[in-house]
Amino acid sequence: MKAKIIGAICAAAVSAVALVSVAAEQGKEGGVISVKASGIPHSALFGLSFDAGTGVAVGINGSVLTSKDGGETWAPEKQDATDLALLAVARRGTHTIAVGQLGTVIVESAPATWKKIDAGTEARFLSVSVNTSGIAAAGGEFGLLLGSNDGGETWASIAPNWADYADANVPGTGEPTVYAVYVSEAGAITVAGEFGLILRREPGSEAWRVLNPVTGGTPTIFAIHIPEQANGNSYAVGQAGEILISTDNGARWFRNKADTTSNFLGVAVAPGGRVVITGMRVMAASSNGGINWKFIEEGDTTTDWYQAVRTEKNTGQVMAVGHAGRIIRING
Repeated sequence: MKAKIIGAICAAAVSAVALVSVAAEQGKEGGVISVKASGIPHSALFGLSFDAGTGVAVGINGSVLTSKDGGETWAPEKQDATDLALLAVARRGTHTIAVGQLGTVIVESAPATWKKIDAGTEARFLSVSVNTSGIAAAGGEFGLLLGSNDGGETWASIAPNWADYADANVPGTGEPTVYAVYVSEAGAITVAGEFGLILRREPGSEAWRVLNPVTGGTPTIFAIHIPEQANGNSYAVGQAGEILISTDNGARWFRNKADTTSNFLGVAVAPGGRVVITGMRVMAASSNGGINWKFIEEGDTTTDWYQAVRTEKNTGQVMAVGHAGRIIRING
């Protein structure tokens, strides 16, 4: 990670930020955290996706777990396509794609049947997204950014000339790691990552538009939420408590940095203005679209890590995956 941690909050930060602790006893009826699955200490899960009530989680050693009931119960799914770590997964419509170490890409070619795809790279993938039309994007280390128009069956580079977006004053900013990607139903592709990078490519275009510039010394962005409807808030979270919020579909961002030096790794939005952020020994939630935040301090949220966090749209429930093969529901 080449980006440096900064400690100052910019002048655009929301002055009304309130960060307090949620005191709740682990396992207590009505608590914030409900554990839905758990494995051995080293059975980490990194990726999570839901569509139409079906969930898929992926992790170490090519592990795949699936849920048919909106995340209430989970079962391991055997796959022989790879035993390398799967670091991200995306499911939309008939398309399910998982990516990971050494350029690994696997697609679900039929229910519970996975096949390996040659993506033409051995670089590590860290993120993937797909829409119902099969338009997909996958990002990873050192500027890796590939696109697919057939649900992940074939891939080609869609990376810009990163040198054109580098910070001229900071050497090494010309190949930013891409930690987050999102493909909208219309086909717009938004990517985010190192040095505060956020770019977008509109449907039918090959040009990338800067939503947040690469700037040396700014926190890395590890996760984004981009709403399908332009009138919803966009969120970007990352290194050292970084929280960026946009109310105009990414045209402008303001910082609402949390009072933590821990890294935020995931963000999800649920109905009613609820936002949940997961991370390394930290978890935070807002009930009003990110104006005010509370830290969730229950169970292992302050001692371990949760990475991907998603909302199951049928129920509005927020689920996350992380250390020790754990899958949790984060109750509102």
